Amino acid sequence: MLAANWRYTCRTALSAAFPALGVPESKRRLQQGGKIRMSREPKVDAVGPTGPAVLPKDSRVVGRRLKHRMVEGTTTKSARVAMAMAALLLFASGAAAAPIKLPPLPIESYALPNGLKVLLEEDDELPVVTLEVWYHVGARNEGPGEDGYAHLLEHLMFDGTRDVPSGQIATSVIQAGGELNAYTRQDVTVFWETIPSGVLERILWLEADRMRDLRITSKHLDNERRVVEEERRMRFENTPYGTMLLMLYDTAFRVAPYHWLPIGDPKDLDRATVGDIKKFYNTYYRPNNATLLVVGDFKPSRVKQWIESDFGPLPPGPGPFVTECTEEPKQRAERTVRVVRDVSLPAFIEGYRMPPDGTPDSYPLELLINVLSQGETSLIYRSLIGRDHIAVEADADADFTQCPNLFFIQVVMNSGSTAKQGEAAVQQILNRLRKRPLTARQLDRAKNQILSEWVAERETTRGRAGQLGEDGVVLHDPALTNTEINRVLRLTPKEVQAAARKYFVKKNLTLVEFDPSAPAQQSNTAGLNQGQRGAHGR
Repeated sequence: MLAANWRYTCRTALSAAFPALGVPESKRRLQQGGKIRMSREPKVDAVGPTGPAVLPKDSRVVGRRLKHRMVEGTTTKSARVAMAMAALLLFASGAAAAPIKLPPLPIESYALPNGLKVLLEEDDELPVVTLEVWYHVGARNEGPGEDGYAHLLEHLMFDGTRDVPSGQIATSVIQAGGELNAYTRQDVTVFWETIPSGVLERILWLEADRMRDLRITSKHLDNERRVVEEERRMRFENTPYGTMLLMLYDTAFRVAPYHWLPIGDPKDLDRATVGDIKKFYNTYYRPNNATLLVVGDFKPSRVKQWIESDFGPLPPGPGPFVTECTEEPKQRAERTVRVVRDVSLPAFIEGYRMPPDGTPDSYPLELLINVLSQGETSLIYRSLIGRDHIAVEADADADFTQCPNLFFIQVVMNSGSTAKQGEAAVQQILNRLRKRPLTARQLDRAKNQILSEWVAERETTRGRAGQLGEDGVVLHDPALTNTEINRVLRLTPKEVQAAARKYFVKKNLTLVEFDPSAPAQQSNTAGLNQGQRGAHGR
């Protein structure tokens, strides 16, 4: 009852603090897990696919933290949320110029002799716990001819081991009243379960078992290969604008591993043998390439015993694992792809090269996502949709990853309007951001949205586990979970303007345009392999 009262108080306070904003919209935040940016777990994943949007938003490889949909799970400690909301109110009233100090999450970090990293965060308010295993492998680890191996193995990890039949881990979780899923991104593959704390010992053993001895047979491989290829068709090839994102990444990157996305190339998947997939599994699905997170209700001493018993005997992998970023040649001019497609409305997507996650310039770019496209008062929505009515859908996003990636803007035009009109309108908005700093109201509004999302994320064991995984695995510093929000809240208008000037420039731009009627034309598209690269979802 106390927790319920605190949650009611916090949400009432949020509404009072932001009467014009409300809770940040989540319809565009189609990923689960991750931190406070848009986390990168696709909506179509191991437990039941959902259909794609007009542009494949649930297929995009988008940013991780400050843009997210609210994650299911259990509420955090009452006092922690109450103090967070008090900080929110102070910030909304202009009293939070200094960094906000919230109660830190009590994080314990250690490693087993075999290299497995462990992150623990205890919260005994409710008898629920979230368990996540982050393997530091994704599309960027795939070599030539291996496009889609990480995604395929994500599926195969549910097909049983020598001692556990196919589907048993899902059955164990669901019968206990829990939920589970998995997702593959460019840098990581993540498996998670939110469960009653009474079954934690059992699920820990099941996770260790599939790290130890995954069963990969010709039958399993053929089944999962068909599932992955059908997923690609459903989410990309059979949707009106589905291949637009594929073309963007295929054109923007020439040598960096982000040239392809995790969905998988059917040609590579069809050629894959049981031996190929076993080799990939034995290389990357090892304890010295994994991080285990446990967040919620548990006794640390007991959980450590279970972890040591289940995971301690597992042998490490061969290593060394890919950690450095392949340097992409400097882009010196705009790259454009114009394609005639049988679509009802023109559309385009712009991708601007941007720095890796966790670097100083990544934080003003996070904030600019909110400024550009979150809510009906955002710059792109207000201009293209609300005022001029030249577009029916417009959105900005970014893919914050370990290596440099893309900040992108995608627009579906209204009937009677052309892609060129939309591109000109977007450029006008970006030029304004380059020439003039944000107003205090614009900056505060974006920060308030980000802070409220961050607090909402901390209300669930699943949300906190996602934040901890992003910081501990992707950024290699779990302590950032307690401090990173201030890197955004300290931003000044000049710092945001400087980022816009640096990255929103033509020589940084890759443009893909779908036109239902214009003559086919392509320019500056060396290396384009249309429709053969994809963004994962499972």
